[in-house]
Amino acid sequence: MATTTNRPASPPVVRPVLKFKKLHPEAILPKRWSELSVGWDIHAHLLTDTGRPNTCLVPPGATRNVTTGLAVEPPPGHFLLVCSRSGLAEKGLFVCNSPGIIDPDYRGELKVLIHNGSNHESYYVKHEQRIAQLVLMRVNDLDIREVTLLSPTARGELGFGSTGS
Repeated sequence: MATTTNRPASPPVVRPVLKFKKLHPEAILPKRWSELSVGWDIHAHLLTDTGRPNTCLVPPGATRNVTTGLAVEPPPGHFLLVCSRSGLAEKGLFVCNSPGIIDPDYRGELKVLIHNGSNHESYYVKHEQRIAQLVLMRVNDLDIREVTLLSPTARGELGFGSTGS
């Protein structure tokens, strides 16, 4: 005969919440495009003063600040990285300071610095176009300490290219 034991119930799993505020009703919330995607795609929010869809010209070699119409609040102990989308990077368009960092205490509009690395072709970013992706990361809360010596390694002070091509 089987015996029963009174085990305490497992506590419910509490998932962190990534909060977004629409600064404009038409802004598009970020979305993961596949089940195993790490990043959430974010969209350009480009409207004229009269509310019509607009574009943002990014000439060759230029950088433009593209608005999203969103503000974000990472969960406690987290921050966000703003990374390029491979489909745009293939065309020479990428996040200028990639990865950009959204600190946990920033509450202003999420904007993306888009750079056109092409030498010849201008690019038009369109309203509602996916322009970058957000990746949620944990904050590493560490102490900083000055020392006079670092532990030795086989690589030592060898720099760029020292581990092979």
